[in-house]
Formats: sequence, structure tokens, C-alpha cells
Amino acid sequence: MFHSNRPVIKIEKPVWAKMFSMISLILLLAASAYLALSWGDLSEVIPIHFNASGEADGFGGKWSAIMLPIIGLVMWGGLTALEKIPHTYNYLGKITEENAERQYLNGVLMMNVIKNLSVLLFAYITYEITLIGSGGSANLSSGVMPVFLIMLFSSMGWFLFKMIRN
Repeated sequence: MFHSNRPVIKIEKPVWAKMFSMISLILLLAASAYLALSWGDLSEVIPIHFNASGEADGFGGKWSAIMLPIIGLVMWGGLTALEKIPHTYNYLGKITEENAERQYLNGVLMMNVIKNLSVLLFAYITYEITLIGSGGSANLSSGVMPVFLIMLFSSMGWFLFKMIRN
């Protein structure tokens, strides 16, 4: 195995990380339920891609809306499983018995934040596509992607900084 010399330690996530995971999953399920409940109101052709201004520039059948929550659920499940095996992650420095617990916790928390921010984005886009497809709105908010990217990359930067410092 590639990282067979690393210590294998069970890392307990803090309560805030567990709550963040539950909130993101609940919101994704709520967006999925909203899509299911609004299914009859959706037009046959819905927006499936948006430009930087939030204007729809790609369209597809209403069945394509189902892919967002499915991808979100698969992502949530897959990344949750990866949170349980931090000894397999790539780290910037050597993992030793002395720093393994700190590095693994930092890696698990980074994975948790990336997972949950991404799933929240899928939930939001599912909600917005359902709203737009039902005639309730015309455009996606133009500030969503910049805010998401700032949150994603600043959190990654923070965890990388902590990884180097550890």
C-alpha cells in the first residue's frame, strides 16, 4: 500500500463538523423534496447551465434536474466515507507518530468543509432550477458562484496553512 508506514488513527470529528454535515444533507434532501413536489409544475424544458451573470444559457429536459441531487448525494456519501480514512490523504509534509493526529484531524476537517460547501451549492442550484423551471424566477443570482468560490478556496487555504504549520 502507498501509505502503509503511516499510523492509522481513528479521528473524532468536532460537533460543529458533524452538525455541518447534517445541515448540508438536510438542505440537499429538502431541495430534492421541493423538486419532487414541484415536478408537475416544471416545464418540459428547464435551464441546466448558467453564465457568469446568472442567465440561463443551456437548456434540457426536466429529467436533467434529477442529476443535481443525485450527484450531491453521491458526493456527500463518498466524501463522508473518505473522512474516515485520513491516513490515505496526500499531505505536504511527512506524517509521523507525533504529528499524525493533528494532521489527520486537519485533513478530515478540510474534507468535511469542502464536502459540505459543495453539497450546499448542489442543494441551492437544485432549488433555483426548480424555481426557475416552475416559472417562479428568471435568473440565478449572479453572486452565488463568486461567493462559493471565495468560501471554498479561502477554507482550503486556511487548512493548507494549518497543515504546513503543524
